[in-house]
Amino acid sequence: MRTFLWVLMVVIVSGDDTTIRGFLEDSVLLPCNCSELDKGFNWQMEEPNPMLVFLFNKTLLNRYKDRTKTFQSENRNNCSVLLTNITAADQGKYRCLFRSQDVYTKFYVYLNISASYTLCQTEESQSGGVKVFRCDVSGRYRESWIQWTLDGQPQINSTTTNITHTNYTDAVTGLYHFNSTLSTKLNWTSEPTCDVKAKNISTLNLGCGGNSTARYGNWPGRSQDPRPQPIVWIRSCIKFIPIVSVLGFSLLLFSQYLRQQRKREVNTNNV
Repeated sequence: MRTFLWVLMVVIVSGDDTTIRGFLEDSVLLPCNCSELDKGFNWQMEEPNPMLVFLFNKTLLNRYKDRTKTFQSENRNNCSVLLTNITAADQGKYRCLFRSQDVYTKFYVYLNISASYTLCQTEESQSGGVKVFRCDVSGRYRESWIQWTLDGQPQINSTTTNITHTNYTDAVTGLYHFNSTLSTKLNWTSEPTCDVKAKNISTLNLGCGGNSTARYGNWPGRSQDPRPQPIVWIRSCIKFIPIVSVLGFSLLLFSQYLRQQRKREVNTNNV
């Protein structure tokens, strides 16, 4: 029974989940507090593609090679990892695993990747009542495109609306430039707006003047908005209900086991 309870504790001990954002080609810290560490620790990407990120005293030969920095030499209780030169492929769920006082503890970190873009939209009128809206976008992530919307509805080529797209790469700066025009003779009561979308990751629209507006791409299994939500603390509490229930049931079984042992001892003494 005691062995069963010890194994149970090893399985269920885990820290709170954390969601952080990193920016393309920048560095991001994956936090992990490992107080009273017994031995080494490791980091692994859990989703979408399981892969070791850091293994104590080992050199990895995958895409994380030479891209991680640890801080244990400065603070023994710090098992955090600094991930450098992050890419879109680094987005996902990570796990920090270490042993403390003979109990294995796991921390999970959800890393959302964003790409920043400058976006400028202009408008001009041409002869014949044609209005032309132009959108110019530049950034460092190639898997991107421009989306036009009107009153929240996506716009596509039609008999009344003509949309064109072009793109090129600046050989000097390495920036990707995306351009699009929307022309129409329709007398809309509101104006169309352009936005930049990216494959699998979120985007940060810096605008012409540098003011940022976050736009979020799709990430299966996660909210489109990686910022902390008010409901997160409720979910954090709910996820511990099964753990507490299992632990309580185990303690109840153990107490019943002790009572039965005492009864056997009493009966033996009476005999």
